[in-house]
Parts: sequence; structure tokens; C-alpha cells
Amino acid sequence: MRNEAVPVGRPRDPELERAILDSAVEVVVESGFAAARVEEIARRAGTGKAAIYRRWAGKTELVVAAAEHLQADVTVPDEGSLREDLVICVRHYVSPDARAALVLANVLAEASRDGEVRGAATEVIGRPPARALRTVIERAVARGDVDPSVPVDLIASIVPSVAFRQVVLEHRGLDEPTAVALVDDVLLPALGVRSGRGGSGAH
Repeated sequence: MRNEAVPVGRPRDPELERAILDSAVEVVVESGFAAARVEEIARRAGTGKAAIYRRWAGKTELVVAAAEHLQADVTVPDEGSLREDLVICVRHYVSPDARAALVLANVLAEASRDGEVRGAATEVIGRPPARALRTVIERAVARGDVDPSVPVDLIASIVPSVAFRQVVLEHRGLDEPTAVALVDDVLLPALGVRSGRGGSGAH
């Protein structure tokens, strides 16, 4: 007779996790990364520190998760148009929620001083959208739409560099017109592709 696996520990509570992440956002926005305390985050979430440490290893992992919680989901689009795929990727950096930019600014500022924060922020926040951009460009190269000699990694790094610089210096994400301009006036020319602005775009 086959042994059935028995669940170990308490089941995940999505509502509690959201409450903790929202509380982390509040505390970081009010106090900054360095001054944020796990005790205060737990108090505002109506729970104890043990509930936080069951889910996250410490403050760094929790605050990075809170920053990620406010970001748009990362997807690798395939709309049949290089321009449209790039626009969708770049829209990830458009942030209508002011709190998202403030929390991310705190994380990025701390990352410049703390290697642990830098590593966590790069892995969770930085790499996924940059990887999506690179995948879209590599796919266009494979289709023959883009010259294979283009520096894919360099071009894919332009948007994150612009977006994160704006977050750190101005505490705001990209707006929609800037995101579209980055595609039409920077990425596509760098890739040697006509923007197709107002039309179907490059295929």
C-alpha cells in the first residue's frame, strides 16, 4: 500500500502574507530600509515575528519580497511584433503606484551599500524583467529580424538602467510616454529596426 505524504507545518495563509507584505511597505515608506524593524512590521500585520520568519529568512528577504509584491508580473510576450513585445516588456517598469517607487528606491539605495541586499534585489527584482527583454531580442535575432552582431546584453540593459536610475534619483517609475519612447527612439534604433510607430511594428 502506497504511503500518502502528510503535510508538515501550518498551511500557507495568503491573507496573512499579503498583510505582512503591505505592512512592510508601510514601514519602509515611513522609516526607510535601515530603520525598518521586523517587530513593527509584525505588529502592523497583526501577527508575531515567528510568522514572518517562517516565510522569510530576515528583513532583507522580506523587504525585497514587498518591493516585488508591488511590481507588475513579468511575462515574455509573443505578439508577433518586435515593437509590441518590447513595449510590453518595458511597461513592466511603468509604476502608477507611488509606494512601489519609494520602496524600490529604498531597496536600491541600500543595495549600493549592502551586498546581501544587492544580491537579493538583483535576483528577485532586477533579473526577471531584464531576462524577458533579452529573450524578446534574442527571439528576433533567431527570426532574422535583427542582425546577430547586435550587443544583445548591452541593449537589454538600457531600460533597467534608465528605470532604476529614475527610481533612485526621483523616486518614481517610468511613465507610459517615456516607456514607449525608449522602445521607439532607443531600443529599436539600437537594434537597427524601424520603429513602425503608429503601425504594426517590426515583425
